[in-house]
Amino acid sequence: MDSAVAGLLAAVVGVGGTLGSAWLTQRRGDASRREEWERLERSRRAELAAQQVESGRETRRAAYTEFNAAARHYLATLNDHAHVLRIGYAPQESLAAVETARADYRRQYAEAQMIVPDVVLTEVRRVDIGLGSVYGILARLTHDTAREGDDIESVRDTIKQGWRDLSRVRAAMRADLGVTEPSHE
Repeated sequence: MDSAVAGLLAAVVGVGGTLGSAWLTQRRGDASRREEWERLERSRRAELAAQQVESGRETRRAAYTEFNAAARHYLATLNDHAHVLRIGYAPQESLAAVETARADYRRQYAEAQMIVPDVVLTEVRRVDIGLGSVYGILARLTHDTAREGDDIESVRDTIKQGWRDLSRVRAAMRADLGVTEPSHE
Protein backbone atom coordinates (compact mmCIF):
# COMPACT_ATOMS: atom_id res chain seq x y z
CA MET A 1 0.00 0.00 0.00
CA ASP A 2 1.42 3.24 -0.84
CA SER A 3 1.68 6.10 1.56
CA ALA A 4 -0.96 8.21 -0.20
CA VAL A 5 -3.57 5.50 0.20
CA ALA A 6 -2.50 4.90 3.79
CA GLY A 7 -2.76 8.64 4.51
CA LEU A 8 -6.16 8.78 2.85
CA LEU A 9 -7.31 5.75 4.79
CA ALA A 10 -6.05 7.28 8.06
CA ALA A 11 -7.83 10.53 7.24
CA VAL A 12 -11.10 8.69 6.48
CA VAL A 13 -10.82 6.70 9.71
CA GLY A 14 -10.02 9.88 11.68
CA VAL A 15 -12.91 11.84 10.17
CA GLY A 16 -15.22 8.84 10.61
CA GLY A 17 -14.16 8.50 14.24
CA THR A 18 -14.70 12.18 14.87
CA LEU A 19 -18.12 12.15 13.20
CA GLY A 20 -19.04 8.86 14.90
CA SER A 21 -17.99 10.24 18.25
CA ALA A 22 -20.14 13.37 17.76
CA TRP A 23 -23.07 11.22 16.65
CA LEU A 24 -22.77 8.91 19.67
CA THR A 25 -22.47 11.90 22.02
CA GLN A 26 -25.58 13.42 20.43
CA ARG A 27 -27.52 10.14 20.84
CA ARG A 28 -26.46 9.80 24.46
CA GLY A 29 -27.50 13.41 25.11
CA ASP A 30 -30.87 12.86 23.41
CA ALA A 31 -31.45 9.71 25.46
CA SER A 32 -30.48 11.52 28.63
CA ARG A 33 -32.82 14.44 27.87
CA ARG A 34 -35.64 12.01 27.00
CA GLU A 35 -35.12 10.14 30.29
CA GLU A 36 -35.10 13.43 32.20
CA TRP A 37 -38.30 14.58 30.44
CA GLU A 38 -40.00 11.23 31.18
CA ARG A 39 -38.93 11.46 34.82
CA LEU A 40 -40.31 15.00 35.08
CA GLU A 41 -43.52 13.92 33.34
CA ARG A 42 -43.99 11.00 35.77
CA SER A 43 -43.36 13.36 38.66
CA ARG A 44 -45.85 15.89 37.27
CA ARG A 45 -48.49 13.18 36.81
CA ALA A 46 -47.94 11.84 40.31
CA GLU A 47 -48.25 15.35 41.75
CA LEU A 48 -51.43 15.98 39.73
CA ALA A 49 -52.90 12.66 40.91
CA ALA A 50 -52.09 13.54 44.53
CA GLN A 51 -53.73 16.96 44.09
CA GLN A 52 -56.83 15.32 42.62
CA VAL A 53 -57.03 12.87 45.52
CA GLU A 54 -56.72 15.73 48.01
CA SER A 55 -59.26 17.82 46.12
CA GLY A 56 -61.71 14.89 46.15
CA ARG A 57 -61.14 14.41 49.87
CA GLU A 58 -61.80 18.10 50.52
CA THR A 59 -64.95 17.99 48.40
CA ARG A 60 -66.20 14.95 50.30
CA ARG A 61 -65.26 16.51 53.64
CA ALA A 62 -67.32 19.61 52.85
CA ALA A 63 -70.26 17.51 51.65
CA TYR A 64 -70.01 15.23 54.69
CA THR A 65 -70.02 18.22 57.03
CA GLU A 66 -73.06 19.73 55.33
CA PHE A 67 -74.92 16.42 55.18
CA ASN A 68 -74.21 15.63 58.82
CA ALA A 69 -75.35 19.08 59.95
CA ALA A 70 -78.50 19.00 57.79
CA ALA A 71 -79.45 15.46 58.84
CA ARG A 72 -78.91 16.22 62.54
CA HIS A 73 -80.94 19.43 62.27
CA TYR A 74 -83.73 17.66 60.40
CA LEU A 75 -83.90 14.86 62.98
CA ALA A 76 -83.88 17.42 65.80
CA THR A 77 -86.78 19.34 64.23
CA LEU A 78 -88.66 16.07 63.76
CA ASN A 79 -88.07 15.32 67.43
CA ASP A 80 -89.27 18.79 68.41
CA HIS A 81 -92.39 18.33 66.27
CA ALA A 82 -93.07 15.01 67.95
CA HIS A 83 -92.91 16.78 71.32
CA VAL A 84 -95.36 19.42 70.10
CA LEU A 85 -97.78 16.69 69.01
CA ARG A 86 -97.33 14.78 72.28
CA ILE A 87 -98.08 17.88 74.36
CA GLY A 88 -101.02 18.81 72.15
CA TYR A 89 -99.91 22.24 70.98
CA ALA A 90 -100.85 23.59 67.55
CA PRO A 91 -98.33 22.05 65.16
CA GLN A 92 -98.21 24.69 62.40
CA GLU A 93 -95.06 26.46 63.58
CA SER A 94 -93.09 23.28 64.28
CA LEU A 95 -94.32 21.77 61.01
CA ALA A 96 -92.97 24.79 59.13
CA ALA A 97 -89.58 24.28 60.83
CA VAL A 98 -89.68 20.59 59.83
CA GLU A 99 -90.41 21.48 56.19
CA THR A 100 -87.54 23.98 56.09
CA ALA A 101 -85.11 21.48 57.65
CA ARG A 102 -86.38 18.77 55.31
CA ALA A 103 -85.76 20.89 52.20
CA ASP A 104 -82.19 21.63 53.34
CA TYR A 105 -81.61 17.97 54.16
CA ARG A 106 -82.94 16.82 50.75
CA ARG A 107 -80.45 19.13 48.98
CA GLN A 108 -77.57 17.74 51.03
CA TYR A 109 -78.75 14.17 50.49
CA ALA A 110 -78.89 14.72 46.72
CA GLU A 111 -75.33 16.05 46.75
CA ALA A 112 -74.10 13.17 48.89
CA GLN A 113 -75.60 10.65 46.46
CA MET A 114 -73.36 12.02 43.73
CA ILE A 115 -70.01 12.11 45.51
CA VAL A 116 -69.80 9.66 48.39
CA PRO A 117 -68.28 6.20 47.94
CA ASP A 118 -70.60 3.18 48.11
CA VAL A 119 -69.63 2.16 51.64
CA VAL A 120 -70.67 5.60 52.93
CA LEU A 121 -73.69 5.77 50.63
CA THR A 122 -75.08 2.62 52.25
CA GLU A 123 -75.07 4.40 55.62
CA VAL A 124 -76.43 7.62 54.11
CA ARG A 125 -79.35 5.68 52.64
CA ARG A 126 -80.04 4.08 56.02
CA VAL A 127 -80.28 7.58 57.54
CA ASP A 128 -82.53 8.76 54.72
CA ILE A 129 -84.91 5.83 55.15
CA GLY A 130 -85.12 6.43 58.89
CA LEU A 131 -85.74 10.15 58.49
CA GLY A 132 -88.37 9.48 55.85
CA SER A 133 -90.09 7.03 58.16
CA VAL A 134 -90.22 9.52 61.03
CA TYR A 135 -91.41 12.29 58.71
CA GLY A 136 -94.15 10.08 57.28
CA ILE A 137 -95.51 9.03 60.66
CA LEU A 138 -95.42 12.60 62.00
CA ALA A 139 -97.08 13.97 58.86
CA ARG A 140 -99.90 11.43 59.18
CA LEU A 141 -100.30 12.17 62.90
CA THR A 142 -100.29 15.93 62.19
CA HIS A 143 -102.97 15.62 59.50
CA ASP A 144 -105.07 13.06 61.42
CA THR A 145 -104.49 10.37 58.78
CA ALA A 146 -102.59 7.96 61.01
CA ARG A 147 -102.27 4.35 59.95
CA GLU A 148 -102.34 1.38 62.25
CA GLY A 149 -99.18 1.46 64.37
CA ASP A 150 -98.60 5.21 63.88
CA ASP A 151 -98.22 6.69 67.35
CA ILE A 152 -95.87 8.97 69.23
CA GLU A 153 -94.15 6.05 70.97
CA SER A 154 -93.19 4.40 67.67
CA VAL A 155 -91.88 7.79 66.53
CA ARG A 156 -89.75 8.06 69.66
CA ASP A 157 -88.19 4.65 68.96
CA THR A 158 -87.57 5.55 65.32
CA ILE A 159 -85.99 8.87 66.36
CA LYS A 160 -83.66 7.04 68.77
CA GLN A 161 -82.67 4.72 65.93
CA GLY A 162 -82.13 7.80 63.75
CA TRP A 163 -79.56 9.15 66.19
CA ARG A 164 -77.76 5.80 66.13
CA ASP A 165 -77.86 5.78 62.33
CA LEU A 166 -76.39 9.29 62.26
CA SER A 167 -73.55 8.11 64.49
CA ARG A 168 -72.88 5.22 62.09
CA VAL A 169 -72.87 7.45 59.02
CA ARG A 170 -70.57 9.93 60.75
CA ALA A 171 -68.15 7.10 61.60
CA ALA A 172 -68.22 5.89 57.99
CA MET A 173 -67.55 9.41 56.72
CA ARG A 174 -64.67 9.93 59.14
CA ALA A 175 -63.17 6.58 58.13
CA ASP A 176 -63.45 7.52 54.45
CA LEU A 177 -61.62 10.77 55.14
CA GLY A 178 -58.91 8.90 57.05
CA VAL A 179 -59.73 10.66 60.33
CA THR A 180 -60.46 7.35 62.09
CA GLU A 181 -60.17 3.69 61.31
CA PRO A 182 -63.19 1.99 59.71
CA SER A 183 -65.47 0.29 62.20
CA HIS A 184 -65.83 -3.45 61.84
CA GLU A 185 -69.37 -4.01 63.09
